[in-house]
Amino acid sequence: MTIELIKALMVGVIAALPVGPVLLMVIQKTLRGGKTAGMMTGLGSAVGDSFLAAVGLFALGAIQDFISRFSGIIMMVGGVLLAIIGLVMARKKSIPAESSELVAVRDTGSMISYPIQSMLGVFSNPAAYAVMFGLLGMMGLGGDERMIPAWLVLLCVACGELLYWSLVVFVLSKFIRLSSRSIHVMNVVAGVAICCFAVFVFVKGVLTL
Repeated sequence: MTIELIKALMVGVIAALPVGPVLLMVIQKTLRGGKTAGMMTGLGSAVGDSFLAAVGLFALGAIQDFISRFSGIIMMVGGVLLAIIGLVMARKKSIPAESSELVAVRDTGSMISYPIQSMLGVFSNPAAYAVMFGLLGMMGLGGDERMIPAWLVLLCVACGELLYWSLVVFVLSKFIRLSSRSIHVMNVVAGVAICCFAVFVFVKGVLTL
């Protein structure tokens, strides 16, 4: 049982590792808005991946068939959503680094939008589905032979991912300090990178149809 708990934690950590739009969001939000903004963004990613894990545990066969049939449309919609997120990030105004935490706390609307953006980043990335389903199968957590209940698997997946994002946010906020101009440049670079990824996903979706 303990081994399965550790495996579920590892699923959460490994699912968060790949470099992609969510990582760019966490980096950008942390450096611009501080630790709270970064953790709120990581929380959205953890919730999104936990949902994918739930799908993998309870309806893997059905969802795999659905994704296979409509993969092109899913990628096209995901590409559009990612492009919107990237454009919003690129247009963000820079703020002084020393006041980022204060601004993040007061800007309640933005704080609520951070986890929503990262969840959309998870759901719009077809690779996230494959990674999560593959990890559950590889760790032996997707079948009836596991000893721990499904809710505990999901809890450990979420905790594992939150541990990873906590480490990322801690390192960024502790060791990296950027000027207002550098933050503006980072916003643009992160936004453009996500837009490029969005175009790639959209084109791949069109070719899949």
